[in-house]
Amino acid sequence: MEHEPRPPAGGVQPAPEGDPGALVGAAVRARRSAAGLSVAELARRAGVSGPFVSQLEGGRSSVSIPVLYRLAAALGCTANDLLPPSGERRRLTRAGGGPRLRAGADGPAGPAQRPRLLTRTGEGVLLEGYHYVLRPGDAEQEWFAQPGEVFVHVLAGRITVEFADGGRTDLGPGDSLHHEGALAHRWLLRGEVPAEVLVVLTADVTHP
Repeated sequence: MEHEPRPPAGGVQPAPEGDPGALVGAAVRARRSAAGLSVAELARRAGVSGPFVSQLEGGRSSVSIPVLYRLAAALGCTANDLLPPSGERRRLTRAGGGPRLRAGADGPAGPAQRPRLLTRTGEGVLLEGYHYVLRPGDAEQEWFAQPGEVFVHVLAGRITVEFADGGRTDLGPGDSLHHEGALAHRWLLRGEVPAEVLVVLTADVTHP
């Protein structure tokens, strides 16, 4: 079971403005209540701790991308269902804009990667885009799986895409990889030079 980082001494600090954890909590609580699930049962299904679920629902904790998808699966919905609705068909994100999400948990190895969410699925929109920067000293990325497809394009630096079935694909500047999302995968930085990566995910079009 995954354990989220403990809150700092003196109490849990509220999630920063724009942090998806502050936006997801209310949706998680509403869907959990509608499904008749206890906090403990949802935590068990999602592989997180009960206190983390309580803190998230109260807007006092942030959520990583892998955990967001695990919560959605445990609640029988998509990750997008846990984010505020948007009916916009044309979405502009200026350079440096977009909220940052954690790719994992901070740990002794260093801070977790925090990619920018460039665009996300919504009504009539099936794509979700992220801009990652992987740096030496970052905490190791969590294994990640989600319905649909994944497109990875390396803008700079070098990474290895590692799959749970033992497969590995090395990518360098200008390389792209298109693969299934349901097979757990993660990225590893190669070398001591930061890597910059564009990632596009497709929505789960089979969800009602």
